[in-house]
Formats: sequence, C-alpha cells, structure tokens
Amino acid sequence: MLSVLVSKQCTKVLVIVPTDALRSQIAGKFSSLGILKELGVIPGNHHYPIVGMLKSKPDSIAELDQIFEQSNVIVTTINIAGQMSSELQERMVHHCEYLFIDEAHHIGARTWKELKGKFKNRKILQFTATPFRNDNVTIDGKIIFKYPLKKALENGYFKKIHFKPVNEFDPEKVDTAIAEKAVAQLREDPINHILMARVETVARAEEVFRIYEQYREFNPVQIHSGIKSKKDRERVRQELLTGRSRIVVCVDMLGEGFDLPELKIAAFHDIRKSLAVTLQLAGRFTRSRVDLGEPTFIANVADVGVRDELRKLYEHDADWNVLLEQSSEEAIGGQISLHQFAEGFVDFPADIPLQNLHPATSTVIYKTKCTEWNPDNFERGIKGLGSVDKIFHSINPHANTLVIVTAKKVPVDWIKVNEVYNWDWELYIVYWNSETKLLFIHSSSNAGYFPTLAQAVAGADVELVQNNDVFRTLSGIKRLLLYNVGLRKQLGRLIRYTMQAGSDVEAGLGETAKRNVTKSNLFGGGYEHGKRTSIGCSRKGRIWSRRIVNIEALIGWFNSVGAKVIDETIDPDEILKGTLKPKIVGSRPAKVPVRIDWPEKFYMETETDFAFTYGTRKVPLHMTDINLKDISDTGNIEFTVKSDNYSTNFSLQLTEVDDVQEYKFARTGGDVVKIYSKGQDIPLEEFFYYNPPVVWFADGSSLEGNTYTELNSEPIAFADSKIEAWNWSGTNIRRESQGVTKDQESIQYKVIQKLIADDSEIVVNDDGSGEAADIVAVRVVETEGGDNYVEIDLYHCKFSSEDTPGARLKDLYEVSGQAQRSSYWRENPSRLFSHLMRRDPMRENGQEVSRFEKGDKNVLQKISRMSEIIESRMNIYIVQPGISKARISEEQKKLLGVTENYLTETYELPFKAIVSE
Repeated sequence: MLSVLVSKQCTKVLVIVPTDALRSQIAGKFSSLGILKELGVIPGNHHYPIVGMLKSKPDSIAELDQIFEQSNVIVTTINIAGQMSSELQERMVHHCEYLFIDEAHHIGARTWKELKGKFKNRKILQFTATPFRNDNVTIDGKIIFKYPLKKALENGYFKKIHFKPVNEFDPEKVDTAIAEKAVAQLREDPINHILMARVETVARAEEVFRIYEQYREFNPVQIHSGIKSKKDRERVRQELLTGRSRIVVCVDMLGEGFDLPELKIAAFHDIRKSLAVTLQLAGRFTRSRVDLGEPTFIANVADVGVRDELRKLYEHDADWNVLLEQSSEEAIGGQISLHQFAEGFVDFPADIPLQNLHPATSTVIYKTKCTEWNPDNFERGIKGLGSVDKIFHSINPHANTLVIVTAKKVPVDWIKVNEVYNWDWELYIVYWNSETKLLFIHSSSNAGYFPTLAQAVAGADVELVQNNDVFRTLSGIKRLLLYNVGLRKQLGRLIRYTMQAGSDVEAGLGETAKRNVTKSNLFGGGYEHGKRTSIGCSRKGRIWSRRIVNIEALIGWFNSVGAKVIDETIDPDEILKGTLKPKIVGSRPAKVPVRIDWPEKFYMETETDFAFTYGTRKVPLHMTDINLKDISDTGNIEFTVKSDNYSTNFSLQLTEVDDVQEYKFARTGGDVVKIYSKGQDIPLEEFFYYNPPVVWFADGSSLEGNTYTELNSEPIAFADSKIEAWNWSGTNIRRESQGVTKDQESIQYKVIQKLIADDSEIVVNDDGSGEAADIVAVRVVETEGGDNYVEIDLYHCKFSSEDTPGARLKDLYEVSGQAQRSSYWRENPSRLFSHLMRRDPMRENGQEVSRFEKGDKNVLQKISRMSEIIESRMNIYIVQPGISKARISEEQKKLLGVTENYLTETYELPFKAIVSE
C-alpha cells in the first residue's frame, strides 16, 4: 500500500479495513511510511502524508468534506463506510481517486461489495493474503502481484514453522494432551514467547481454560465475546502486550488486526476447517524478529475431519512449512488460472460473473470431423430459443469454449397473474477439443442430448458417443465401487430394466447371466489422480459425476473423460460380470446361517455416529458385536447384540398372509437396548425394521429383512493349495484368546508371535466385542518399480470343538462367517485403522493392556495417511487348528469355497485357511 501511494503519487486515497485495530495500525503505517525511508526507497526528506482516521459517521457532507479535504489518506472501517448514506458514500467517491481495500477476501460480503460498487469508475486496489473464501465465492478483480510464502521464508520475513502433532483418540484426553505438549514447548522457547490456545466457542474456551489455569507461572488469561466488560478485555490485552501473561485462550478475539509478534505457539484445540483462516493464523505466528524464535503449531491429528486441502497440514509428521506453501500456492494459483480463463470471454454481463459459475460435472460427447468449429452458430441449434426472455453468451476463442445462459419467465402455480412469475435459468457450456476432435455439451437441465446444437456448431456429420464406448469412462478409477447398476435384459421379445444399488455392486455380480444382459447405466466412485472421484454413464450417451466445479475445472474434466471414450484399448465389457436376483419371501430358507452383518448403514457412515443405549449408559458401536445365537436351518433367525457388559437377544420372524410377505424383529431376552444416532434414541428392534441386518447362509445366499438373494452359480470347492497346515505343538487348540494375561497356550498367542517375528510393522490384538478381526497385521510393501502399497492381513481365530483335529463342519461355520463379514473393511482402510486405535487399550477383569503387540499408534497413523495416497491390499485368513488338512471333507471345502467366492466377488480379497496337519 505504502509503495503504491508513493510511486503513483496518489493525491487522495480511501482505505477500508475490517476492524478498529487494523484502522489504527494501517493509519500508523501511512503516517510514518513504514520502512520505505529506512530501505532507501524514498529520500529521507520526503514529506509524510496527512492521514485521517474516520472513527464515526460524519453528520453531514460539510463535515465529511472538511476531513477529506485536509487529508491525503483516510482510513476507516467497513462498519462505518458501509453504513453511511448513499449521499455520503458518493461524496467520498468524489474526493478519492483511489480506493484501497485491506483483507479483501471479505469483498464477497454484501456491504463490502456495495461500497466497492460506488467506486466502479475509480482505481481500486485490493490486498489480501488469502484470495479465496470458504463459500467458494470468487473474489473479483485481477491478481497483479503475488508474494509466495516460500519467498517470505527465504527473505526472512517469516520463520520456519514446527508442527508437533498430538495423536489422542480418547475425546476426554485430547485437550489435556494438547495443553501438556504446548506448555512443554513454551518452557523450551525464549521467555518472550506467548502461547495461544485456540477454541471454537465461548463454552469451549471456559472448558479449556480450566486446564491451563494450573500453569500459574504463565499467568493464563482468556479473551472472547463472553467477557462482556470492555475494561476487562482491555486489561487482558495489556497483560499480553506487556508479557505478564504468556498463555491466552481465545475464540476469535485475536483475529484480524491484533498485532502481537510474540505469539509463537498455537495450540489448536478446535481445528479451523478453512485454508484461509489457517493462513491468517500462520501469518501471525511466523513473523520474524531478531529477539524471537521459531513458531510451533500443535494439533490433534487423530480422527480429524478437515477439508481436503487441509488434511496434509494436520497429518502426523508432516513438514508443515512445505505443505502450507503447497496448499496456499495451489489455491492462489488456481484463482489466477481461473481469472485468466474467464478473461478470455468477451461481452458477458457483469451480473453473471463467469468465475462464480459452478456447474455440475455432466456432458454428452460428439465425435466431429470439422477442422474449425462455428460457436457463433449456436442459436440455430437450441430448440425453443425464440421463446426465452433473456439470453447471454460469450466465447473464449483461445479455449474453444462457448457459454450460454438463458432465462425464461414461468408462471407460478398458486396464482394466475401475469405479473407474478419465476425465472427459469439454464446454463449451456459447449467445448471443442481441436486435437481429439471431440465436442462436449453441458446443460444444467440435462434435458436431452442436443444433436441439433452439435450439428450447428460442428457440422452435420457429428456422431454421438454412446453404447459401450461411454462405459470406458470408468477406466482408471482406483478403488472403484459401483453404487448403481442399471441393466437391460432381453427375455425373448420382452425387455426388462433392473437397477442394482449399494456399495461395490460390481463385485456382487456373477458371470452366469451375462449372455442376455446389457448395461444400461452405471454409477460408481473411487479415487483418481490421488483424489476422491465419482463417475456415472448411460448407454444413451450421458456422462456425469457428483462433483460441482468451476468452469475451467469442467473443461479439464471434459478432456479427462473424452480421452477415455476414444481409447480403443479400454474394454468396456469388463465392467460387469453378471447379475443377482433378489426376491421377497414369506419364510426363512431351510439353510444353515453362518453369519449376520450389521445393517449397511453402519458401514456407510462414520463409526462414531452410532452408539447403543442401556439405561443411562452408552456403548459405542466399535465395542459392540452382532452374532448368530444358533445355526439351526429351521425356525426364526435368532441373534444377539453384545458388548462386554450387556447382551440382548433378538429374533427375525418372517410371515406370509394372503400372499403378503412381512417380517419383524423382536427382542426375546436380555438387556433393553436402544440405538443412539443423530441426537435421538430409537428402540433397536424398530431401527432394525427399517435397516435390517443381513443374514448369510452356508451356500452364499443372503436374507435382508424378507429380501432373499441366491447366487447364480454354486462356488467351486476350496483349493488344497490355499490351505496351510501348521504344527500346533504347545498350543491348546480348544483355547482361542490370549486375553490380557497373554496366555501362551492359546491359538491367538501362537499366531501373534509368528507375526511379530516376520516383517509386519503393526500387529494388533483386536479380539473382543466389536472386533474387525482377532488379529490385524499391517505393513508397507516397497517394490523395485516404486509401486508401493499398504498390505493388511486379517486373522480370524476359532477354537476346536474337540481335542484333536478332524473334519467337523461345525468348526468352520462361525469363523467362515467372521471372515466374510470382515471384508467390509476393504472399503475404507483408514476407517479400519481409526477403529483399531479407538479400541485401544484392551480391558478385561479390571486389567488393562495395549492392543498393540508390535508398533504403536504413531506408526499406524503414518500408514493410515499413506493408505489414502498409495494402493491398499487386504488378505483374509481363518485360523482353525480343529481342522485337519489331511482329513478335510468335501463339505468343509465347499463352505470354504463359498467364503472365498464371497470375498473375491465382492472385494477381490485373497483368502487362506490355516489349519492343523
């Protein structure tokens, strides 16, 4: 600001700031011209400007004229300038040739925008360290200068930031852990450093302050809007400014305008989920001064639900400086790129800024043969264009992009008056890639395939991309899960359309029915280029995803899907393998159940969203199990919901009366239990009616409420090569768990010791109610080609029903069901890792031991972070020394084959059995 004032010889400047504190600071900088003389930028005898501070609204134009005529620079707040009458605002415009706006990321707000509009014929300069907003509203104006964080660090204006993570999963211990680490750092730092503990609310400030109060040598204080007395707030500020207090707990009172370079330790008790605010806080703490050391940020990285662009900032052992720069530069660079892209369009109305368009990602694609396209010809191609009331369009010739916005008056249903109507707006974005010769058409209404528009702008010989070619768009998406699959099935002359829905539908489709089935539409999600993505495609030619993006990013998405649809090496027929056929039944199948799964809802939402209420006590989902009570092939399906201290029995009952099939869940014994979710308790049997657990049978069929689904084909028997025989000498094969005493004769102890001895980095004893598996082993596998991956092994142990190994089918039922159920963890390895850490330590009979037999939470947290970047693989093992490999029966192999079939067809999980010789 100061340099512009001097270099442009500005005669009269109005400076708008957001706060009173900034008004005083900025006015002081202008009065002294900062360090411009010290640096030799201006001569020592250069005159200082006359600076006026406007602290209240002038009562009249005469009063305003007097202030402005006597000053070269006038500094005021948006609260004052924005509340002036239009007449007074126009008078400020009359006096000032220049408008400087500080902290310009506020410009999206109505008051700021309206005041800026008054100066539309004046020169306006906007200053901000964060040219982006949480609400994604673009800050208008051209970015003409950017000072990178890296440069500030190199030039010594910022100091290196140290990030010290806390890894605490117990919510009752998090604040204490953060405070302890922060105070320890304060004791190590220079004596003039100050610690700021940042919280989200006044209530949280009071809670956290009680923790810091014990550190009386630092005279802790708190400052927030809950302190109503202005005198008390000022006293706290003075305590900080004079250094008498070196710990402050605050909400937002140390925001813009409070200049305290001694702030060098930031303890984030509530993490800000905004890159802009994080950068502002970083700027406060990283300011360099000779007598000050380097800043430290402290935050809890366990289960942090931060926005995607912040995740790298808060993860364990991250180089905070590098990641801060990357996140900031990426956001700023993206804004510059978007501005440049938008500037390529001409004659578009200012009321519809292109930077603020956020279309959904959807398109139809045409193959073209033209050497040049004709976007100006679009009006001939949009049917009904003559009936619209407004039409705007603009072309970016450099980016081959046409944007059209139409508006039409539509009557209101509840009144028959012509003067009362709604506006029906529609957005078209048309893009032609001159290299691939592909034409993309996006419409906000998704109404049709726009063949006439394609012909109008690219010629009559255009060809719509449809049928199997569109399904190529699913290629290249890692961890692809199909949520919806529409199928077109030919039955003689009849055609039947069906829809499959649910996570990983593709993995549940068998090969048998493929001959007479064609794909109609698919929708799925996964990861591409290191980010979460989704993709949908219809045989008729429409392609879409769930993403909402700006117009430049939409063009990038067009190019990405376009490259796939013309890639002849992609075989779209690999997408589906067959279909399943669910049906409604009025009685249970006469088959042996081997497992029961929680409702799908539990697996699709966060584990901590659910708990079970027993009277006044709540038991979390991760400490609760659901298990079959018996394995009878007749009668009601009996099962139990169980935790360490509670157990409730339920029955699934199916009936059929007058061809109407019904079902219900009834509590048949044990503790009264409700499920707690979204702030309310619901009887569990009622919850199960709307969200039925899934019962799986020995032949691979399943029952969800009264919806029964059989496999299309019988799985093949389990191969002998996948059965591994161990020597179990020294182990009591009828004793499964090692418990807190680590019973050395148990099956689990033997497996754990073997895993500890090999290359696993993590070995966790997860045994107990709510377990993912009895034992979980994790390692990072490094390959010569650099395609590293995280490997996760789940071991399910089961005791033998007799003293000697044999061919008893009952020894396999439960453990096979456990193996099948654990496959859900493949969907989200990070969720598995959080589950393991959340369940630590193990408690039993008043004793407590860590569940980590090898490695610790810190190591697992690192691997969890890696699993979001590199591929994860999972293997599932059952351990049943009661089975003899030499004597194994065909029935046992068949049951193992059913388990393998489920694991491979759903999540393609390798499966092995560990038995006796």
